Amino acid sequence: MSFTDNFGNPKGLLGRMMLVSMDREHLPMSQWALGQIRIPENGKVADLGCGGGYNIKRMLEKSAKAKFVGLDISDESVKKAQKVNKDELGRRVKVIKGSAEKLPFKDNSIDLITAFETVFFWKNPDKAFREIYRSLVKEGSFAVINNYGDPNVDWERKVPCMTRYTAEQIVEMLKAAGFTEISVNKKENLFLVMGYKR
Repeated sequence: MSFTDNFGNPKGLLGRMMLVSMDREHLPMSQWALGQIRIPENGKVADLGCGGGYNIKRMLEKSAKAKFVGLDISDESVKKAQKVNKDELGRRVKVIKGSAEKLPFKDNSIDLITAFETVFFWKNPDKAFREIYRSLVKEGSFAVINNYGDPNVDWERKVPCMTRYTAEQIVEMLKAAGFTEISVNKKENLFLVMGYKR
């Protein structure tokens, strides 16, 4: 496995180190986005590509009773997210291995789904977005949070396992998946795209 592969699927010691450093780097983006996302007081929240589970921990503090599921394709991410959320593991938090392209959720069962800095690494985001739409309750929402990075840098060449999408491209993919109400918020290279299931 190359160094850059760890961005999309952290493994081993290098992957464990990357999970911690990625959270530090993504903290300003997470705080900015979480200031705009309504975390339900009750119900269920799923964080896809949950990484080290730090955003689950932050969302727990914003909701008194909601239950959270973290999902990631990386064994290292699952272990780290379980450790970071150990106080609520088995009560309000569950962390599982899985793919956004085949979600283990029943139809109309999740109130909020988040995807922090992960969609760029999904092999088939169109399929994943359809799965997300299927899993959301009516009036549920899906939040895509990303840092597009310097548009003059060829990030795909630097990190071959990623494909960058603009906020506008994410909007079109959400529409194709069935979302009819969509909002976009930007701050410099950061963007938050929200899709609502009506």
